[in-house]
Amino acid sequence: MNTIKKWLSTCIIALLVFSLSVLGACSPQCGIYFSVTDWAVALIEEYYYEDVSEESVREAGLENLSGNVLDIYSGYYTAAEYAQIKASNEGSRSGIGISYQYIPPEYGLSFGSGVYVVSVLGNSPAERAGLRAGMFITGARTAEGEETAISANNDLSSFIGARGEGEEFTLVTDRGEFTLSRQEYTMSYCYMATADRVWKINYSASGTMSINYGQTDEHSFLPEGAAIIGLSQFYGNAAAEMAELLRIFNDVGCTSLILDLRNNGGGLVDVMQRLAHLFTADLDERSDTAMTAQFKKEKYNTGYSVISFTQDSSCYLPAGTPVTVLANNGTASASEALIGVLVSNGVIDYGDIYVSDFSQAYLAASGMEQKNCRTYGKGIMQSTFEYISGEALKLTVARILWPNGRCIHEVGVGVDDGCKSSPAEWSVTYADEELRYVCSQLSQEYAEEASQAA
Repeated sequence: MNTIKKWLSTCIIALLVFSLSVLGACSPQCGIYFSVTDWAVALIEEYYYEDVSEESVREAGLENLSGNVLDIYSGYYTAAEYAQIKASNEGSRSGIGISYQYIPPEYGLSFGSGVYVVSVLGNSPAERAGLRAGMFITGARTAEGEETAISANNDLSSFIGARGEGEEFTLVTDRGEFTLSRQEYTMSYCYMATADRVWKINYSASGTMSINYGQTDEHSFLPEGAAIIGLSQFYGNAAAEMAELLRIFNDVGCTSLILDLRNNGGGLVDVMQRLAHLFTADLDERSDTAMTAQFKKEKYNTGYSVISFTQDSSCYLPAGTPVTVLANNGTASASEALIGVLVSNGVIDYGDIYVSDFSQAYLAASGMEQKNCRTYGKGIMQSTFEYISGEALKLTVARILWPNGRCIHEVGVGVDDGCKSSPAEWSVTYADEELRYVCSQLSQEYAEEASQAA
């Protein structure tokens, strides 16, 4: 993690959370800041990427800065909120590890309606129990057999919230019943699958990483020799997880890669820099720049290099491997920066990127009509500054440029760049019809290339 010191501060570079943690922050006793507000005003003046008046900051109050005086990516955290964020960024989680939403029947979706599992976090109690994104939760049952019908988000949140840590309960879904409990766990961020096998990352209670391997036919539609690697966020141990999966990718003789960045909202720059190393280390010619940050004050402008964190060449993607990237309008920030590294280094071109073409029902429900058939378009960097009392202020501090000089802020990457579109009814579905569509296109493409080569 890159570190610089200013006053008595430590700066940790990140893409969604670029954090400046004060080691010996000034207090009223040291004669520099007489209140948290004074401290915040000084930081905004020095680091926020646009000019903001001191009067507007003081009038709004710290709790009302986000989306008001400052952009939606900036804001104030209490000490408790910031402590929780730091623990989460390191991979530490608590709960069952799912996100969900209510889908009304009037949407007329082919896969149904009700309380829908949108995501299941890696190595969470939910994943270990067998829950998967795309399931509908219809009921819940306590260990004593008390049944609860689940027909709204509040039904599920109230039921789970009433359970103590370690207290077992059962969730009833349209695809079976799953028994689990709320627990503390270390989240994993990557998985890999071929047509007949799957590899998932597990962590023990002490944080030791291991690979869970099994036979499966869930991805039987993958092209011959292809593997898919899913990356959910750029936090925790994601780079080491990717390195281990690429080692397996090479060991089992995979010949092409599908990198799934759908709904990956980004994360830490140092994780992205390490991941960039794994995809470019085997190239004869490559850029050592992962990205460049342009700050309001030019004296801070700097480039961030690809980080070589392992010398084990068995963990590198072999040069020339065909790579396809899956993305959608939830693919943002560090994900877009990694795409920039791949494009800038010729690992992929825009035609190797598939972006989701969502149904009108999903676009209307998500409010993302303007971002269809493209990535999110977040080419700016945030910094989080921590006060001595543990409170924190997150600020947008810079614009981000790809190694080739492009900034994708507010425009993203999409069909206008030559990316291909793939039909998607919702952000995620149980059978992943979108992935099946892409694989059918790739199988046809690979067959045509083989025929031409013959």
